[in-house]
Amino acid sequence: MKKEPIIISIIVILLIVVIIFISIKSIMKNNTINPKELEITKEINAGIPFKWEYVIEDESIVKFEKSYVIRDDNKGGIVGASIYTNYVFKGLKEGTTKITFKFVSITEDNYDGTVNVYNVKVDKDLNIYLIEE
Repeated sequence: MKKEPIIISIIVILLIVVIIFISIKSIMKNNTINPKELEITKEINAGIPFKWEYVIEDESIVKFEKSYVIRDDNKGGIVGASIYTNYVFKGLKEGTTKITFKFVSITEDNYDGTVNVYNVKVDKDLNIYLIEE
């Protein structure tokens, strides 16, 4: 009886188990987002004079924490390349409110008409999440 096929089979099985373990760990990590923070991702295109601005309807319920770029396709100054930014909000007290994003010009005092409204709920434990209306 040859040992080579058995050793190769064991190695293949171990590799499969490791790959499955890494995949499950990655999936679980993505599903265990901090329930105390709400992240809203917005996209802009490089080279256009617009930016996203937000307004929180009731600032006693939700506050803005920070924003950070999660993906920047503008390598080498590509006009029109996508830039994705996460806006992070935190719950302050139980209740519901709205966060409205407008796509506004950075050179003029106007916007292009693009408005996104997010209905937000904060529960008694200050977990924050989007709700459907």
